[in-house]
Amino acid sequence: MAGLVWVDIKNVEGERREPPRTSWILVSEKVCGSKNVAMGINKTHPGGEVPLHKHESEEEVMYFIKGKGQFITDDETIDLRPGICVYNPPGGNHKIVNTGDDDLEFVWIYAPQLPSHRQ
Repeated sequence: MAGLVWVDIKNVEGERREPPRTSWILVSEKVCGSKNVAMGINKTHPGGEVPLHKHESEEEVMYFIKGKGQFITDDETIDLRPGICVYNPPGGNHKIVNTGDDDLEFVWIYAPQLPSHRQ
């Protein structure tokens, strides 16, 4: 078993993506040797979104800490604001849209972690 690991986000380079958003991976096999879970922070910039996608076998949890937006699935739309936590089971289409004038920030957790998070 690996020992305790801590990460300071100030030392992690964010991954900029289009539409405009930045993600910092803080826990994963690549970052700290985690075998089962990945965790990070996402900032979806004004006018940006996390495009429509799905995870076939990963559970995802998102906890929103700043801004406003919408979590959109095939069946419903959830208005997002600080304090909202979304559990998204495997297999469902979803996207996240920033509907505000500031960054939409959230913590994300995957279990198991995505293949891109592994070494």
